[in-house]
Amino acid sequence: MPLVIVMCSKRKRAPADPTLSAKDLDSGNAQQVAAVWSERLQQAATTTKAGNLYAGRGFAEASRAAAHLDARLSIVSAGLGLVDATTEVPSYSLTTSAQDPDNVLKKTGGASAEWWNAVQAATPYASKAATDETGLILAGLSSGYLAMVANEWSRWPTERLGRLRLFSKERPSGSAAALLPAWMPYDDRLDAAGADCAGTQGDFAQRALRHFAITLGGSQSTTADAAAVRRALNGLSARTRPDRTRLSDDAVIDLIRENWDVIGGRSGAMLRHLRRTLGFACEQGRFKGLFHAAAQQRSKAA
Repeated sequence: MPLVIVMCSKRKRAPADPTLSAKDLDSGNAQQVAAVWSERLQQAATTTKAGNLYAGRGFAEASRAAAHLDARLSIVSAGLGLVDATTEVPSYSLTTSAQDPDNVLKKTGGASAEWWNAVQAATPYASKAATDETGLILAGLSSGYLAMVANEWSRWPTERLGRLRLFSKERPSGSAAALLPAWMPYDDRLDAAGADCAGTQGDFAQRALRHFAITLGGSQSTTADAAAVRRALNGLSARTRPDRTRLSDDAVIDLIRENWDVIGGRSGAMLRHLRRTLGFACEQGRFKGLFHAAAQQRSKAA
């Protein structure tokens, strides 16, 4: 059976269990923090299947791909490890995103790969999907999530690595360089590959995965599949993206606070205002953390 692996999303369909927020953990090394986190996971009530917990277009795209292939769906989660979509889990708030108040790396002081190894060993929800399934493995991950799992995946047996098809906007490098042969060479021409293929940079990896699963299907050859991707993009043109100025975190927070009343304190409308009206660049995931920080500053100043 094929396996589709997708990263989790910050947006969840159920509120986080009050005991499962990374900001409430004590500091320690990755193993110590993961052990305490695992205890809390085991004590928390499960609320839904993992496949129903995460919201957002990216997750929906991967789910579509899995359904089309009749594949097993598993999720790379900084809070749960690699978890199957069918597993009943609690809702939680833990991430490795730098600006998020529930960034667990603020507690461990280490790298995301170190945390991944620790949580994978400790979590009660660990999936064996990567070792159980013998079909193609289609993984759609952002560069941050890829960096988190790269050390583990790079140690996979050669046969399993040969079945991996990796979808990520950036070419794997650094700790992920060993996974470069599995990378499928999609680029911004994907937006022109079909009526429903356009999207944001935040859901690029999952859109590419879905296009591959539904349009190309995959073969037993990594080289042949990469060539098929290049043929699918040949002759297409990437849409022109606005040239926007990138600001520092503090500058974005200041703009949010200055325009709070203009927009009515709505996150999505504020991001559109920042980009379209003010002409500044900010990635959606980064913006969410900065918007939260601006809201906290307003609350303290009130």
